[in-house]
Amino acid sequence: MNFIDAFVLLLVIMDPIVSLSALLSLSKEKSKRELREIAIKSTVVAFFIFIVFAVGGELVFQGLGVDMNSFKVAGGIILVILGIEMVMGISLTKKREVSEIAVVIGTPLISGPATIMTTILLVSNIGILTTIFAGLPALFITFIVLLFALRIRNFLGLGGMQLLATMMGIVTMAWGVQFMVSGLMGFL
Repeated sequence: MNFIDAFVLLLVIMDPIVSLSALLSLSKEKSKRELREIAIKSTVVAFFIFIVFAVGGELVFQGLGVDMNSFKVAGGIILVILGIEMVMGISLTKKREVSEIAVVIGTPLISGPATIMTTILLVSNIGILTTIFAGLPALFITFIVLLFALRIRNFLGLGGMQLLATMMGIVTMAWGVQFMVSGLMGFL
């Protein structure tokens, strides 16, 4: 595997379209300034998590006493709940503030269980520098997509965004279930 392969893999796993859909679904009443703030904070959260796990992923889990399988199950539950919110167009929690939305998008969406596991595996296969340099442009592309969320929404229209949110919500739930199943199978 080389830099290009690692970049494409991380971009697909970070999936800017799912993050875009979640951003627009979770922040319907937010202003343009608040959406920009969410885009920036989400990317910063995702960047921080990506770097932490690139530098010392396995050590972090060992230090916290958390098994990767437990992390998969927990992340999967969060993704299923987020997917339900996206599909149904509802919020299962109280009205979220800008920072809360940013954290939810930063993790588990952009830098969630799949990104963390992939990062740890890439570091062991191609090295830390190549992994980091492959992840940075993937994060940048995700940031650009989030930054232009309103323009993308205006281009797609209300119906297009509802369709996208529903489709991506189902995908998000499926990822969540897959993470839970993978984590539970890891215990066996």
